[in-house]
Amino acid sequence: MDIRKTILWLSLFMLLFGLYQAANADEVEAAVLDTKIITLDQKTLLKGFTVKSNDGGLIVPIPAKQFSNKLTVKLSRVDNTVALPVGEKTVTAFYEYDLRTNKLDKPVLITFPMNDVDIGLAKTIYYLDETKQIWLPVATTINYASSQVSAKLSFPRAKVVVVRRDAEELTAQSAIVLDKTSGKIIFEKNIDEVRPLASLTKLMTTLVFLDKKVDLNQMITMKKEDFVGGATLWVKVGDKVKLKDLFYAMLVGSCNNATMAVARSTGMTMDEFVQEMNNKAWSMGLKNTRFVEPTGLSEKNVSTAKEMAMIAQTVFKNPQVREASTTQWYKVVVGKSAYWVKNTSLKLFQRDIVIAGSKTGWTDEAGYNLVTQAGNKNHDVIALVLGAKIRMNYEEVYNLLKKYL
Repeated sequence: MDIRKTILWLSLFMLLFGLYQAANADEVEAAVLDTKIITLDQKTLLKGFTVKSNDGGLIVPIPAKQFSNKLTVKLSRVDNTVALPVGEKTVTAFYEYDLRTNKLDKPVLITFPMNDVDIGLAKTIYYLDETKQIWLPVATTINYASSQVSAKLSFPRAKVVVVRRDAEELTAQSAIVLDKTSGKIIFEKNIDEVRPLASLTKLMTTLVFLDKKVDLNQMITMKKEDFVGGATLWVKVGDKVKLKDLFYAMLVGSCNNATMAVARSTGMTMDEFVQEMNNKAWSMGLKNTRFVEPTGLSEKNVSTAKEMAMIAQTVFKNPQVREASTTQWYKVVVGKSAYWVKNTSLKLFQRDIVIAGSKTGWTDEAGYNLVTQAGNKNHDVIALVLGAKIRMNYEEVYNLLKKYL
């Protein structure tokens, strides 16, 4: 009997141990491979759950009801075999997240806790493009209150890392930070280098238009010559659009056909309007600024960071411009149709700074341009970058504003 009991207890122990091993296989793998694998059941997914890597260096919150049935999440520390862009320095280890699902309806939010968040350092989350084997930046939010860096990615699986670049080590070819009130230059990089403006041109177009004091309530009929390409308001030739709507479409969505119609509403020919733009620049003492058309499509529209900041300083004084350029979405009504225009600076409005004027610009030759005015209780500053790398205009302007406000 004793032998039978011993065998029975031993068998039961082996069975329970086997079940324990199976239930905790993920934890064993985690210990060996520095990987956490966790499967969330339907009940957990209804409530939401936050998954952390073993070392706590990567956090992936799973929002309530984003997934149904069950979801397996894998977070790993990994080695990197692809070089980062020149000048970028890692702040965290390299990680890979893997949401084992065939369907991703909403972006994945990934968060890195930071121990050394410094507003003088630009931090950006990069992901590895497996096809091209290059690291690419993604729009990054820095929460200084909670010391966290976050981003949303549209991939169920990706390798990610946080890198930093000193604010002075910009990808932008030229940059400036200007005190709005005094005009004092707080930061500069190649501020006298002449560069294409792209759609920053529209700020001078705005100044000339405002000088003419045109009635914003009048209706403008769209003409064929307004449709010059690039960003375009979805209207057609012959449509009648309120001038106020065209004005907003120009500053909110950088719509080129709206810009042409705005210039035309002054009653001047296009040559006369462009001449007024150049006269305005000359009257402001801008010796390196030149315009050939009002939209920014031509690379012959040029200026410097210093002179463009002076234009922004002037135009952002106007309350109509501040309101229009900071409107996140604007509804244009044409007859029985309505068109929503998204602000091209929208990524900045989702940050922890108060924007009081902003305008983007991009062409192949110009690169990514951005000028933004922001402020706090003490003072307002204007930050501008010309010729930044893709997506980096937002990050670099944001970090300059954070550092010098």
